[in-house]
Amino acid sequence: MRNERYKGKNIIWESKTKQVFRILICFLFAFIALWIRDIEKVQFWVTIVLFGLGGILTLVRFLNPKNIFVTPKSKIGKEILTERIELDQNDNGIFEYNKNGFKISIENSTANYEWNEIKTVYGYKVDLLAYDEICIAVFTIDQKKFTITESTSGWFQFISRLSENIKSIEIDWYIKIANPSFKKNLTLLYDKQN
Repeated sequence: MRNERYKGKNIIWESKTKQVFRILICFLFAFIALWIRDIEKVQFWVTIVLFGLGGILTLVRFLNPKNIFVTPKSKIGKEILTERIELDQNDNGIFEYNKNGFKISIENSTANYEWNEIKTVYGYKVDLLAYDEICIAVFTIDQKKFTITESTSGWFQFISRLSENIKSIEIDWYIKIANPSFKKNLTLLYDKQN
């Protein structure tokens, strides 16, 4: 997961038990190398450096008061995930909205559009091997096109406002494109000329 903070602390999405187990295993191997000592010099030093250093670094990370270890099913984990979803859904991202339209900022360029300047909207899905990502391609009357995906900052607000301002876009378009999995499901969501 991405680098996050919660109440001034770095979030590490792993359990404390897993961290303690890693520390113990690293120090156990280092201790065994020190105990045996009659192994080859190279093996001895490789074991001491790899496991000893690994154990020390993991211990430092574990004891750092600026870190908090969280699992998604824990109370704090659920709170953080809920907070993240709310932020994502309310984030305007790369868009600025006004009464009649929006401004989009993509790759150091900005463009202003009114909702009635949207000519065509396609929805589709991209197969990214492990998961699918839903996308929309928006064509405007000035022959320009922009594409945004679920991972685009401001996605939720844009698709919500798009449906509000272009009434002919069906409410359940997202579900139709999402199923079945791993198929493109190219769908015409809106065309100004019908």
